[in-house]
Amino acid sequence: MAKGLPGGEIEAPLPTDRVTLIRPFAVTGIDYAGPVFVKVGNTLRKCYITLFTCATTRAVHLELCLDLSTDKFLLALQRFAGRRGLPNTIYTDNAQTFHVANREQRELCTVFSAAKTHQYFAEHGIRWKFITPRAAWWGG
Repeated sequence: MAKGLPGGEIEAPLPTDRVTLIRPFAVTGIDYAGPVFVKVGNTLRKCYITLFTCATTRAVHLELCLDLSTDKFLLALQRFAGRRGLPNTIYTDNAQTFHVANREQRELCTVFSAAKTHQYFAEHGIRWKFITPRAAWWGG
């Protein structure tokens, strides 16, 4: 019987990005949560939480976005980088992994595929990797 887990299964090794000793948030996963509703005066406004997770320490950083536009995403990324430093590598979901085909999902696809986002990452030397389609566990 092979050594490993009690049933004889052998665990696969973790990805290099998860076990390399580097500063926190150097390898970051990004996803959206929400919508959440924020009361502004007498009105409720739909907002989203941008969730940044560290691949090595599993720490979490949250930023509030007013919508799913590219500009708001880049502002959230800049606020994140101001506190945690620019990441070397960013992992994001593929749009294909989302099961709900609604307006928010389409806007999310636009955010991650927008030319402005690619330009920002290229200017700052950030590698952007998409996780394997239909493999949500890659995002942590």
